[in-house]
This record gives sequence, structure tokens and C-alpha cells, in this order.
Amino acid sequence: MQLILWRKQKLSSIFIICVVIVVVLVCLRLGYWQIQRGQAKSLQLSHIAKVQSKGVMPWQQVLALPSEWNKTGIQATLTGTVNAVHYWLLDNQVVQGQVGYDVLALFKPTHSQTPILVNFGWIKAPASRQQLPSITLPKNAIDINIQLKQGKLSGFTLASPEHQEQNNDWPKRVQNIDLALFAKHAQQPLVDFIGYRQGIGDAFGIPHYQAVVMSPQKHYGYAVQWLLIGLSCVVVAIVASKRRN
Repeated sequence: MQLILWRKQKLSSIFIICVVIVVVLVCLRLGYWQIQRGQAKSLQLSHIAKVQSKGVMPWQQVLALPSEWNKTGIQATLTGTVNAVHYWLLDNQVVQGQVGYDVLALFKPTHSQTPILVNFGWIKAPASRQQLPSITLPKNAIDINIQLKQGKLSGFTLASPEHQEQNNDWPKRVQNIDLALFAKHAQQPLVDFIGYRQGIGDAFGIPHYQAVVMSPQKHYGYAVQWLLIGLSCVVVAIVASKRRN
């Protein structure tokens, strides 16, 4: 009987040790991942600060930059016209606790053949999902200040490009930003980066773009939390083992 109890205790101890090891490894991995994220955000902020130290660039100067140069963070001023008919509504955008859309429209700078996709800002969604908001984009030439972003433009979404609206109706409600798909919708090439309008809100939308949503310090804080969770698990296991003995 004692042998059976001893074996059960032994198996139980082995199981607990395995669980503790798994939990600690997971916590270490998540902590290391948060540290990596924090380092990446620090590099991103440094890059943005460096490019913004050059001041606001005219559009022609932006186009003259090397194609391999990442244009994220560049601030530019544009003069041109907006395609007021063909535009997209980026779904599920939350500003100050309210759900709405970001207005994405093609902006054709003066003396440029290729338009740039510009996020004009946020507008509140109607009460019904069956109804799209009414927007009046400017038809005359305007001046806007934008901040550029290049690279990964789409956030997390369960929708795939082929499931986004493929009909000929405008505006189109979309779940993420896909420049290749938008170029197909518009039947014309686009530059390979997007502009986020800067300034105060107006009838076209409320600009709310932040290049870095979560600071590096928060990522480092989460890393410490995961490491403390792993350490706590080890301490609890040791204390429980001593009490059993």
C-alpha cells in the first residue's frame, strides 16, 4: 500500500515539475517577445525622429528619395485634388470609445501622374450596419499635410482580400488596407506607401493616426510581468513541495 502511495506521489511530483517547467518556459518566451517588441518600437521611434528632423518635405522631394528607403514617418505637404467619388471606408475604427470608419481616398498631387492613398481621418458610423455614412470630399484643389507610412499597412483581421467588396459600388467598405487590391479597384497604379492626414478634424474626418500606439516602456513593463509570473510559479511550486514533504 505504501509503495502504491509513494508511486502516486512520485508521478504527481513529476507532473507538477513538468507543468512548472512548461509555464516558466512560456513566460520566458513571452517576456523575451515583449522585449523584442520594445526594442523594435525604440528603433521605429528613432527612425521617425530622424526623418522628421528634416522638416516637412514637398511632394517632389519625397518622390526623389531612393525607392529602397523606408518612408515611414516622413511629413510632407501636398497640393492636388481628391477623387471624391471613388473612396474606401476602413471598418471598425474606434476613436474616443465610438465606432466608425476611416475615410481612404486617392489624392493626385499636382504635376504627378500617380496618386497616393490618403487616410483623411475618422467619421462616426451610422446606427445601422446596412447604412454607410454620407461624406462630401472636396472637389477643388486643396493643400494637405500628411505623415507617410510604408511597409505593413494592414492590422489584424479575419477578412481576406478576396472577401472584401469586389462589386462596382462606391464607396467600398473594407476591413484592412491593401494597396494592390485598391489599385485593382481604382484601375490605376498607386505609390507603395500611404499618407495619413495631419491636423484638426473637419467635415472630411478626424485625423487620429499614431505611428506607435504602444510605447517601448509598456512592452518592457509587460516583459517584467511575464518574468515575475514565471518566478512566482517556481516559488509556489517549491513551497508546495516542501509542505507536502
